[in-house]
Parts: sequence; C-alpha cells; structure tokens
Amino acid sequence: MEVKVKFFTLFRLEFGLSELKIEVDKDFITVKELLSLIDKKTKKNISEKLLNNEEKIKNSAIILVNGKNIFHLNGLNTKIFNNDEVSLFPPGGGG
Repeated sequence: MEVKVKFFTLFRLEFGLSELKIEVDKDFITVKELLSLIDKKTKKNISEKLLNNEEKIKNSAIILVNGKNIFHLNGLNTKIFNNDEVSLFPPGGGG
C-alpha cells in the first residue's frame, strides 16, 4: 500500500520536504507506526517534533488523516489505509 504524507509550515522549511510517499507491505498501519517509518526514511526526527515524552501529540500539533484530525478519530492508533493522505503540522506558537 502507499500513503501520501504532506508537510506544512515550519516542517517544509526545517526538513526541506513538502510531500513524501511511503510504501508499506501491510493492509493498514497506525499513525504512530507511520511516524516511525517517516523518521527512518528521512533520517529526521519528525515524530520528536509532534510527540511529547509520553508519546502523546504535543499541544497545538496537528495530524490529519484524509482531512480529519486524529484527535477526533483514534489518536495515534488511527488506522491508515492504501491511498490515504496524512498531513503533518508542527506545534505552532501564537501571541
């Protein structure tokens, strides 16, 4: 199966990526497994930017699967299937 991963805002600048396709030899994977695969493929610690020490999504970080926030789905255990699109937004600041 193939998953399309899109990177936004500071991820594009910091990691020099706007999009990445990941091939997986399974019927589905979880968001947490995908983040690990992205880290291995890019040799960058993108998951470290999205997850805290308790391996939960950092405040203000956003992960979408097919346009739906995983916070409203099954969190890091949300399943990803063939041709799904995952969008990664780093934690943002404001003021």
